[in-house]
Amino acid sequence: MHPLKRLNPFPVHPLRRQVKEEAENRPGVYRFLGPRGEVLYVGKSVRVRTRLLSYFRHGVEGGKEVELMRVARAVRWEYLPTEFEALVRELRLIRALRPRFNVRHRRDRRYAWIRITREPAPRLVATRRPRSDGSLHFGPFPAPRRLTRLLSELAAEVGLRDCPAATPMFFSDQLDLLAPGRTPGCLRAELGSCPGPCAGLCDNRTYQEGVDEAQAFLEGRSHHILDDLAARMGEAAARRDFEGAARLRDRRDRLERLRSDVLEFGRFLRSLHFVYHPSTPDEAPLGEAPSTCVILRGQLRLTLPGPTPSLDPDEPAGRAVRHLLLEPPSPPHQRGAQDWEELFLLARWFRRRPEELTRTRPVESLLRTRPSPG
Repeated sequence: MHPLKRLNPFPVHPLRRQVKEEAENRPGVYRFLGPRGEVLYVGKSVRVRTRLLSYFRHGVEGGKEVELMRVARAVRWEYLPTEFEALVRELRLIRALRPRFNVRHRRDRRYAWIRITREPAPRLVATRRPRSDGSLHFGPFPAPRRLTRLLSELAAEVGLRDCPAATPMFFSDQLDLLAPGRTPGCLRAELGSCPGPCAGLCDNRTYQEGVDEAQAFLEGRSHHILDDLAARMGEAAARRDFEGAARLRDRRDRLERLRSDVLEFGRFLRSLHFVYHPSTPDEAPLGEAPSTCVILRGQLRLTLPGPTPSLDPDEPAGRAVRHLLLEPPSPPHQRGAQDWEELFLLARWFRRRPEELTRTRPVESLLRTRPSPG
């Protein structure tokens, strides 16, 4: 017998009749429960009934769905007006309940940040734990494995050290008449890609210019690094040093992608800040209107039933919106992993459905303007 023989382990599953008789084809989330009432799996669908019935069809022996059906003792579902709300609800339930049959969203993703340290000679470091010490942070990056290498390349281009934090620094403008001559502690200083602040080979001002250049590059304010690499690549090609030109080209491409990732994240964080009326599916019950979703800094903060043209700022819903608008934003590096997971989820939603952006408007437009006295 073939090991993947198709079979029907549940010809009449006890939950199938309940789903067939009670579930509707509407957007929503569902939960399968185990013998002790524990949540085994959370899912979402734009057509809950069709999706749930698919679990009771023929499966492959050993597949996740077959194993889930073997242990499931109950199923629960809740409807939501739109697929968008179901998507966010699914994420939040998985993050809160950590069901054992869910893989996506269950584990905390490991994000990394670029930090420009606050030290006598600042460094560019990749960190998974941002600090609230005044350091500058850029990110987060959902795929951080190559970040350390990229930062070493960027440090070499702007002339910043990448030695350990404990390395003593001795700038040339520090007055120390009795100090002996110092030797650079790494090969980079010997080769000229580090200005050698450990050996007094540069002054504080010169080093800080490299720090400023790195910051300007990551903020998109300077193209000097990319232009310099392109010029050196052309010079290498003119010397017929094609291998050297290829290495410079590859470095330029890597650093340009790094900066693009930083800038794209910043655009997402700034742009995901609006009132959104998600489109409803064709199968929505007659008369059901899209919700009013208040999205602030990449997170769904408030959902109001039905379309809401405006709110009285003195009514409960209006006061809630006003409070959210007055809430000081948390520094990006102080936000939790769940916040970033939701931000990337929302970013993917609007990137794949750009037409949905036409259903947005400024958050401030939600509050009705009070008439001026007199």
